[in-house]
Amino acid sequence: MSDTAYLELKNALASTRMEGYIVTKQTENDCTRLMRGEVSVAELVKEILSRPVKAG
Repeated sequence: MSDTAYLELKNALASTRMEGYIVTKQTENDCTRLMRGEVSVAELVKEILSRPVKAG
């Protein structure tokens, strides 16, 4: 991923946080993998849905 794309991702995640959403390191990693083409949207959705839900 180019430096420009990484900066755009960081800006989008910052905007998301300002809107009141929680952005975890896992979220950032997922977005990075998606932007690098390491995973498709469908594959990532399946992964996310299969993750255990954390209580609390």
